[in-house]
Amino acid sequence: MDPLLRAVQLAKRFPSAGDASAPLTIFENLNLAIAPGELVAIIGESGAGKSTLLQILGTLDSPSDGALYLKGNLISALRDDERAELRNREIGFVWQFHRLLPEFTALENASLPLRLRGVDPSEAEEAAAERLKEVGLAGRLRHRPGELSGGEQQRVALARALVGRPSLLLADEPTGNLDQKTGETVFHLIEELHARHGLTSAIVTHNPAFAARCPRVWEMVNGELRSRT
Repeated sequence: MDPLLRAVQLAKRFPSAGDASAPLTIFENLNLAIAPGELVAIIGESGAGKSTLLQILGTLDSPSDGALYLKGNLISALRDDERAELRNREIGFVWQFHRLLPEFTALENASLPLRLRGVDPSEAEEAAAERLKEVGLAGRLRHRPGELSGGEQQRVALARALVGRPSLLLADEPTGNLDQKTGETVFHLIEELHARHGLTSAIVTHNPAFAARCPRVWEMVNGELRSRT
């Protein structure tokens, strides 16, 4: 089966303070392939480059070298506007911090990706209500983030990530800001939604128990991506 997401010889370097001739290399010659429907975990120590890699996979950042393909199409060379459109249609993101707009309700927050796509507001909110119901928040549609618990806020973020029916879900420490019990609930929900929606998912996590529940685990070590399974 052809991979849904494939990275070839990726490298990421940042300029070093005071010495442009000696850039800081986060990783280089990095290769990966994720098949359609796979659920993979990416683990590693803080500063290993996990979040940087995830941002490149999601086209939020560009590699210094190498190529990135989604559904067989080269996407690392797209223009900024083309990458933004691709993200809106194909990629859902969940972060450690929910990044909800505080002045918007749960329904308005979850509908934003569709509204940015130009979908009629009523249609966008109907789709958002379905996703919020799916994550157990049918009774909280009109609540603002400040009126929700941390776990509920993260579930709104998950509904927002899935409202546009993406093919790829990228999650960066989605339970890292939650207590163990709430984190377990959110991770279990991600597993359920991954299977129900036929997603391809990559999750960065520091939680070894959660990582072990993913069929494939990669570890970032000294700029290399090593298979643990």
